[in-house]
Amino acid sequence: MTTLTAAALGLLALLIAFSLSHALSRYETRRALIVEEANAIVSTANLASMLPPQAQPAILNLLREYLAVRIGPGRPYDPVKLHHDVTNSRELLAKLWQHAVAVSEPQSLPADRFINSLAEMTRVQERRLASMRYNVPNAVLLTLLGLGAVALGFTGYQAGLTHSHVDFPALIMSVAIAIVIGLVIDLDQPARGFIQVPTQAVVDVAREMR
Repeated sequence: MTTLTAAALGLLALLIAFSLSHALSRYETRRALIVEEANAIVSTANLASMLPPQAQPAILNLLREYLAVRIGPGRPYDPVKLHHDVTNSRELLAKLWQHAVAVSEPQSLPADRFINSLAEMTRVQERRLASMRYNVPNAVLLTLLGLGAVALGFTGYQAGLTHSHVDFPALIMSVAIAIVIGLVIDLDQPARGFIQVPTQAVVDVAREMR
């Protein structure tokens, strides 16, 4: 029983390490993409100021609306709101591309730079949306929870067989395992939970563009 308990706890530790590493990498990717998107929007707005004066107000107004949507798509957690925000942001991007087509003729260097920046902004938007959908697989989370229950069950069963009084240490270990598993699940949910991806970079850009 001691061998089984040690093997279960060792396998649980390995799976927790793998899951936590995956969740942390996803979290860092989402945070980096928010900063990248804020920089892309700032660059697009700066390049828009080099376009013909008659085209600037409409483009800048669309960028402000786009920023308001991109601050927190789907927050607070709501799949319906997320779908609405994604649809709205894509519609605003389509309108920006219509303006880009309008200023692309006659061909000019400011228009080319604006179009390239808008293309980068579109790519970042899709990458950020994809990062929100990439999570630790549900099968891994279920396996983690099941293995945690098995390991703690083996620990309790072994304590009963040996008549050892390790109730308090076992309780501490159980709480610690539960906290770490909860941390993995929390990191894996970008729009809900205690740990959320900060969007301050986009908020700062929106405040400046007002």
